[in-house]
Amino acid sequence: MDIAWTSPERLSPPLTRLAASAYCWSVPNLAHTSVPPWARPGAPASSPVDAVANADAVANADAVASADDGGGAAYVLVGVGPEAAGVLASWWDELAPRPGRPDPVVLCAADVATAGERLAAALAEARVGVRVRLAGSVGCCLALRATAIAAGLEDDELSVAPTGAGPIEVACVHCGGVASVEAAIGDVVGCPGCGRGLVIYHHVSRRLGRFLGFQADAGASAE
Repeated sequence: MDIAWTSPERLSPPLTRLAASAYCWSVPNLAHTSVPPWARPGAPASSPVDAVANADAVANADAVASADDGGGAAYVLVGVGPEAAGVLASWWDELAPRPGRPDPVVLCAADVATAGERLAAALAEARVGVRVRLAGSVGCCLALRATAIAAGLEDDELSVAPTGAGPIEVACVHCGGVASVEAAIGDVVGCPGCGRGLVIYHHVSRRLGRFLGFQADAGASAE
């Protein structure tokens, strides 16, 4: 169930002050969190960024290139949405056919669910040495990365080019509900399951591709 971002004015009175203060929080140092560099605030759009690039190396993100040197035995290129078309075309040109390597498999989809199904099917038939490149919004790339990891790929076999922020998924630690929202780390969003106001925490599940959300006034409730 998709829900809209919940503004402080729409939250219950006890939560309003906490939600409003969320926008004053400074973004924590994300260098040692599970949030990949390309999913962090300020990461450039439509620029291939290594999925596990060292945090120090991405201080100047515009200068970071994909760790993929084009030497994979085979490639699967996945794009979600029209914004990804240009990135896929660039990758195709880069990965010109060479002896002993098949043409890249190009998977385009309008939504992440379809793209994920196609990626899983392609990887089920893949051989050792395949590399995957993902293009789409941050939320889509997180979900597709989870699909690739579930299929057995390692981080250094993945490259990601975000085409924008877009909706992300936030998993509620209280009821297991999942909110699909256009928001950022530190924002407060409503849970479609239990109705709590959730702070988006700087943790991403590699297995699910979702941010962690917990009750914004949890500390006050415990008092």
